[in-house]
Amino acid sequence: MRRLILLCSLLFTISVYSQVVDAEGKLRTQKEDTVVGWKKGGVIVLNFAQSSFTNWAAGGQNSISGNGLVSLFANYKKGENTWDNNFDLGYGAMLQGNNLAKEKPIKTDDKVELNSKYGRKASKQWYYAYLLNVKTQMAPGYNYPNTTDKISDLFAPGYILSAIGMDFKPNDGFNLFIAPVTVKITIVNNDALADAGAFGVEPATYDTSGNKLTNGTKVRMELGGYLRMMYKKEIMKNV
Repeated sequence: MRRLILLCSLLFTISVYSQVVDAEGKLRTQKEDTVVGWKKGGVIVLNFAQSSFTNWAAGGQNSISGNGLVSLFANYKKGENTWDNNFDLGYGAMLQGNNLAKEKPIKTDDKVELNSKYGRKASKQWYYAYLLNVKTQMAPGYNYPNTTDKISDLFAPGYILSAIGMDFKPNDGFNLFIAPVTVKITIVNNDALADAGAFGVEPATYDTSGNKLTNGTKVRMELGGYLRMMYKKEIMKNV
């Protein structure tokens, strides 16, 4: 009778917090009017997981994975002015297969995002506001198992959102941003993806023989409105 051996199944998480995270927690419990000057902080999180199987009847593949997140914030308030900034950087990858040494890593997460919002008090609960959001990724993306043709890359796409409107802040837990004037810019800084018309840009044009007449555009601009609502509530302690 064949022996069933589970070599290892390992899952562990390492979380490292900057010294200012406690200050961030206190900041979230304070009334908005008590926050004066700069408040800065951040969180760094690292996760690793490993699984290995031998003669495992239920099936499965060996794997090693890891991902990390860096989340930083810097918020300012003084008098009638507020300026909120946060930056998120995340990346994850996984090796999966019977022979991990020969496998190529598969990307599981890739995020670069910057948010900045300036507000000036208009009344007790309303602010005139301007929002800037920049979002992209760090490494090329592929339609796995194909790792030859890119489907995305650094600033392919990249998104820039610029909005002017009003910010409603009745309390610490609720925020409603209404922007009737919004510009969204899509960037595709990759010739092949731009020529293919990826992410909504104008594709390249070709003659009947397949010769390229014009290159695909790398920038698309859209005008419209923007609405964002955020609600924060403690359901129970630590949740």
